[in-house]
Formats: sequence, C-alpha cells, structure tokens
Amino acid sequence: MTSLPSPSARTCRDYHHPYDPYDIQLQFMDALYETLQNGYKIGMFESPTGTGKTLSIICSSMTWLRDYKRNYNLNTKLLEGNVSNNDDKQAGEDHEGTKGKDDDDDDDDDDDDDDDDDDDDDEPEWVKMAYQKSIVDKSKNKLKDFERHLNEVDQAYKRRVQKNKEANLGTKIRNVARKQQTQEDPEESFLPNDYNETNQESFINDVESRNLQLSTEIERLMKSSIINNNGSGSNAVDDAAAAAAAAATDDECPTKIFFTSRTHSQLNQFSSQLRLTKFDASFKDLEERTKYLPLGSRKQLCINDKVKNRKGEQSINDACIDLQKTKKGCTYLPNPSNSSTISSATKEFADLSLAQIRDIEDLGDLGSSLHTCPYYSVREGIKLAEVISLPYQLLLQSGSRDALKLDIKNSIIIIDEAHNIFDTLTSLYSVKITAAQLSRTIKALKIYMTKFLKKLNSGNRINLMKLTKLCKLLMDFLQSDLAKSAKLGDQVVGEEIFQGSTGDLVNIHKMEAYLNKSKIAFKLQSYMEKIGVEDVGTDFKLNSSSPILFDIVKFLKCLSYPKKEGKFFWDRIYGDNGGCEVSLNYMLLDPCAVFKEIVDQAKCVILCGGTMEPTSDFTDYLFPSIKHNKIKKFACGHIIPKNNLKVIPVGQYYGNFDFLYNRRNDLDQFKRLGEFLIKICEIVPAGIVVFISSYQLLSDIVKIWRETTIYSRLNLLKQVFEESVENTKLTSLLSEYSYVINTQCKGAILLAVVGGKMSEGINFSDNLARAVIMVGMPYPNAFSGEIVAKRNFIEEQVITKGGTIQQARAKSYEYYDNLCMKAVNQSIGRSIRHAKDYAIIILLDYRYQTPKVQGKLSKWVRDRIANNTTANTFDPFLETKKFFSFPIRSTK
Repeated sequence: MTSLPSPSARTCRDYHHPYDPYDIQLQFMDALYETLQNGYKIGMFESPTGTGKTLSIICSSMTWLRDYKRNYNLNTKLLEGNVSNNDDKQAGEDHEGTKGKDDDDDDDDDDDDDDDDDDDDDEPEWVKMAYQKSIVDKSKNKLKDFERHLNEVDQAYKRRVQKNKEANLGTKIRNVARKQQTQEDPEESFLPNDYNETNQESFINDVESRNLQLSTEIERLMKSSIINNNGSGSNAVDDAAAAAAAAATDDECPTKIFFTSRTHSQLNQFSSQLRLTKFDASFKDLEERTKYLPLGSRKQLCINDKVKNRKGEQSINDACIDLQKTKKGCTYLPNPSNSSTISSATKEFADLSLAQIRDIEDLGDLGSSLHTCPYYSVREGIKLAEVISLPYQLLLQSGSRDALKLDIKNSIIIIDEAHNIFDTLTSLYSVKITAAQLSRTIKALKIYMTKFLKKLNSGNRINLMKLTKLCKLLMDFLQSDLAKSAKLGDQVVGEEIFQGSTGDLVNIHKMEAYLNKSKIAFKLQSYMEKIGVEDVGTDFKLNSSSPILFDIVKFLKCLSYPKKEGKFFWDRIYGDNGGCEVSLNYMLLDPCAVFKEIVDQAKCVILCGGTMEPTSDFTDYLFPSIKHNKIKKFACGHIIPKNNLKVIPVGQYYGNFDFLYNRRNDLDQFKRLGEFLIKICEIVPAGIVVFISSYQLLSDIVKIWRETTIYSRLNLLKQVFEESVENTKLTSLLSEYSYVINTQCKGAILLAVVGGKMSEGINFSDNLARAVIMVGMPYPNAFSGEIVAKRNFIEEQVITKGGTIQQARAKSYEYYDNLCMKAVNQSIGRSIRHAKDYAIIILLDYRYQTPKVQGKLSKWVRDRIANNTTANTFDPFLETKKFFSFPIRSTK
C-alpha cells in the first residue's frame, strides 16, 4: 500500500466531520476524495478498526458528491440549457425555411446560417449571464420545492402518528391484519402452479426475474392511480407531492454512492453514523438534507407475518410471490381494486424514507404504520437518493440489481469489510449436495406425491416423477465406487454424472424451467413444515437456511448452465459425530468475471477494510484487467499512540515453536505452549484472548493440559474459557467471560478459534483483551476439495497464459499463503478498538520472525513489531513487563 502523504501535502478541505478528526482520519479522507476526483477506477483503503473508518468514508465521499453535483448543476445544466435553446431556435428556423422553399435556395440558407452564428457571437455578455442564471435558478428552485415538500410530509406524518398513538388505532389495525394473515392455509395452497411444457419458453427463469416483473406491474399500477387521482380532483397535498417528485426526478444527479457491507449490524452502523453529519448543499444559500435509502431483502423488509416467518430467504421470496397470485393477494401490496389507496401510501412511504435518515428497522415500522410494503415501496425513492446502502448479495448479483432497478452506471461503489468479498462472491455462485441430502429430498417428494397425486395436472405429475428420478440418479452417483475412490478436489465433468444411466434422457434445461415455474421447492417445504416431517435424521452439516429441495434446485441450475469460471468437484462434509460423507460441489473459482460487470459500470469502486493485507489477491483475482495506474492504494496507521501497542513474534521457548501440520500431535510443544501462557498470565492484567487454528487442535491441546497440571495452574491465574463449535453458547460464553474480567482481579483467558465467531464478529476492547496471542499460522486444510480445486484452477490459468509449472505452483501457493495471513490479520485486529485502548500482540511461531510473513501483516501491526526479536538475548516476558509497567497501563 502507498505511504501516507506528508502534512504539507494535505489539503485544507472541509469534510464536515462532526468531530475534530484525527490526523489519520484526515489522511484517509484526503486520499479517498482524491481517488474520486482524479479518475481512479479502483481504491483500496485499509484503516484499522476503531479509527472512525465509517465516518471518514461518509464525510469524504459525501463532500466529493456535493462538490460534483454543484459543478454538475453549474456546468452540465447550462450546457443542456444552451443545447435546448439552440435546438428550439434551429427548429424554428427549419420550420420557416420550409415555407415556399425553392430548389435554388441552398446558398441563401447557408448565408442565413452564417448570419445566425454572427448574431449569437454578438449577443451581449449580460444577456448570456442572465440566461445562465435563469437555468441554474430553475434547478435550484426545484430542489428547494422538493426539500420543502419533504419537510411538510414529515411533519404531517409525525402529527398523524401522535394522533393515532393517542387514539390507540395503529395497534388495532395491525392486530386485525395479523389475525387475517395467520389463518391456516387450505391444502390447495401447497399445490404447484399448473405446468404445460409446450409454453415453457415463456416462463421466467428465476425468482429475481419474477420479482422484476412484479415490481414493474406494481409501478404501473402506482403511476396509473396517481394519474387517476389527479384527474379526479385529488387533494392539494397529493398534487404537490406528484409535482415535487416529478420536478426532482427531472433534476436528479446521475451519480450516487452505493455503500455495501456484509452484515445487517454494519449497515445499521452506517445509518447511525450518517445521522451525525451535515453537508453543504448542491447550491449556495440552500439547506439540503442527505437523501439516503437503506435497501434490504424481503427477509429484512417484509412485514407480512405469513411470509417473513418462513425459513430461509429463498422460501420467503417464493412465499411472497405465491401470496400475490392468490385472490386476496397481500394486504400490503396494490391490486386493481384498491390501487389508488395503496399507491398513495407507497408515495408517502417513498417521501418519508428520504425525509429522514432511517435504518432497515425504521423502514419496517414505517411500512407497518402506513400499511404498505417496505420491500417494494422503498424502490420509489431510489432515483432521488444520493446514498444507498445494501447488503453484499443485493449488489453483487445482477438479478438482484435488476429486481430492485438499481442503475450503478457512473456511480461510486463503496464495499466495506472488503476482505469478505471473495467468500461472498464464491458462496453466491456455489452449491454442494450429498447422498443424505438427496435421500431426504426423495423421501419428502414421495410423501408429497402420495398426498397430492390426484390433484396434480399431467405436467406436474410427469415432472415430479422426473425430478424424483434425477435425485435418485444423483444419489446413486454419490454412492458409487467412483465417488468413494475419488480424491478431494478432483474435477467432475457434468456428462459423467448420468453416464451409463437413463438420466441423460431427462432434459435438464426443461427441468430447470419446471422448477422455476412451479415453485415446487417452496410448495414441498411448506407442506413438510405443516405435517412436521422436515428432519429425516441426517446429522451432517448442510445449509439449514436452504431446506429440503432448494440446494438441489440450485445444483441442477448449475448443471444446466454451468459458468465457465466454475467447476464441479469432489469433497467431504464432516459431521459432529466424527463421520464424513462424500459431497459433489459446484464452486465459482474465478470471481473476476462476476465482479467485472460492476467495475465496468461504476465510476469508481472503493474497497475498504480494517484488514486488507495481503492486497495481491484483489489485483490478481478480482480486477486483473485494471491497469495499476488506475488503482489507488492507501493504508493508514492507528489512532492510538505508538506505545499503546507492541507486537512480539516469539519463535522459541525451550525449543522452537513450530506449529506445522505435520507437528499437530507434538505433545511436548503443547506442554511448552501451556507453560509459556502461564508465565504471560502472571504479567498481563485482565483478559487474554488466545487464537488457535482449529477446533480440533484446541481440543487436543486442552486434553493434554488437563492430563497434566497445566490447566489447573492456568485456571488459578486466570479463569479459562473455551470457544465451542456450537453457536448457541456464544452469547453466554462472552457474558461470563466479561463478567469475570469486570468483577475478579485475576481476570480470564479465552481460548478461541481462528475463523470462528470470536475471530470475526466480536470486538475485544479494553480489559477484554489486554493481550492477543496467535498460536501458529492458521493455514486452511490443504487437502480439502475447495482448496485443491482452487489451486488447480490457478495453476491451469498460469500455464494457459504461458507460465511454467514452477510459476504456476508458486502462484497457487501464494494464494494459499494469503488465506492464512488474512485470517491472522482479521483475528489480531480484534484487540484495539478506540484511541485510548492498549494491548500487546504475541505471535507464537518461528515463521512470524521472517520478513516474508511480517510483510503481509497489516501496516499498523507491522509498524509496531518489537526490535531484535530473533536475538538470543531477547526476552518476551521482560518486554511484556516493560509494556505494562508504563504509567498509562495502570488504568483502564
């Protein structure tokens, strides 16, 4: 990453930061602003957690956007006005020239054109200035009217809410709606839509496309109702709303900021931070609010109890669309009989969503209050929004963008927590199936067909039998000798799956069309839930959010239209009981093709995170076609004083610390680790967090400690807590750990796992982590199917481009090495959370003392590595004592 700019080189630009920003925050904001201003295509920004990264992103990007809009209003609008004026003038001239025009008038026309040009050139300057001012004033007045309108709508809504609250009306309305929604479904609701294979080409190919079709129809109804209302004497408020929205839409800025992050809580944090800010308007002498919209999936925004309480996001999507096709439809959506009422509420929802900065929960409450669907209604405000936040999957999937009608062309895309981007892209376009999963599906299909066979039309009966046959053939393939003898990561060609069977007679493309049209996965799951036959006894870890048939459907789609950037391969799934089962996986191996569409359309893509190192994976595998001079890299230090953090690599303690895979059963090393931790516990106050590479290794280490005196001695110094593989125990574990630290003088030690919940989702601020200790280097399993398949793919790509076998292997190992270092950086980044925090980081493995490994640590960590750690005289315990004897260490 690039070095920091010198203080003299920094700008004095006002970013409207709500607080007095730290120096590194100013550096960050300067760098991001310049990235947007100077035409970079990609920006890569690393800012440690706890340095106010979110506010720095907001302040710099919004300051740039308002500056950009101001220039747009002054320049582009003038240009459009001049073009329009010239076009009108030319049209008038052309009209006059056609009257009585003779064949020999060409020369006269040319002379007239010259005369007109001369007239334009001779136009007085004050006339030009007056015309330009009129164009700008027109746009300014439109914005002023719209801001006034949003204020009026917001105030009117608040008065109505207060009135309803006093009258206790809102609760009654919602209770009635809820009672109507929870009525038991008749059995007919579990039947798939009638299917006729002759017209399959007209069927929509996936749920998101169906959403787009539905959204378009709703929008048509809304527009129709507004026109009807205006034509039939609608009130002045509705007329003003329509006029203000139309004027503002005409004046929208083509550039927006899209902010995306991985989790719901991170997006809510963005909303809360945005509330703290206020920026100069696009025009002088005008108050302009930040127009912000948070977008989410149906799972986050649906307010219909019958739909939102379903299990799994795909099931919620299908339930929503299925409900709209019933006679009653969804009570929160428009239909031909009440479209005017609902459309009015939808328009009010869109205005209110822009009137204030709201988060996802606020939109849900707003939709309930107005009795209108937040998921669809929020889209009405997209064109007028300046900033839009959304989860990864809504941005990264083209189908989701189409469904929401998101136009990202010429926009600023900001991807927060960008170290997650590879895993997210891979998971969105990957799927795995097992024989146990298929057996479960076949059983469910037989139960379903036994119940509804007489009610199904011939198209459904035939295709359900074909689907059952396909599942049986897939299960046979997964139980075949080929599967049992296959090496993990070995590629599977699609044709192999049905080779030697009659499966090749089933048209996979037609089956995919049937699955999409009939929504049989949703119908099957609904019926199984009703009769209570969802779980049929498999204890293997499959995706519980995609029950019964959904993963099978996704797999068949991959089989029908496999992306050239992905491959099928063998793998294993391990159960809690120690057993394992063969799985057949499809995995997206090259995410750059999916990401390229976003990069090509956007004006600039900003990747931000607290732990972006190593960065080579981004340039190699996410946007390899972007030239290096179009990529801006920035990494800043931490806001804490330099002496508030020390990093100590330790390579030996009565022998080398070498946690290589082939030494995973080294009992002597486990004991030396325990003795080292005992000495550290004697020095470090409050809490210590120790990260170990896997649950299995943690279990093996603790077993040895318990068989000796190590565990009891450790527990005397600090109460020992261990992370469990069971997520249900996470909250109670953290509560107990925090309670002991805050109430007992001796403190506690937490044994956590890299890649677990503790290493990514938890912040260990202050006394919760006065020391973070990384045991070994957490390389993923080199023999897992996913790692083997990915490394094979990388090597194939290098060789295809003319590289040697040695270069190919070196490149694939670098990828593997980077996976480890990303996990290290992510885990140790948990320790420092604010400017007054302090901690020590200890890296236990001789490899941490090498320049190669240290070079891949985050910059703020790398800059604080202790000197001479490889010298024989270096004493890590003495260094630790010095660190905590510093005066500031005596207080929290």
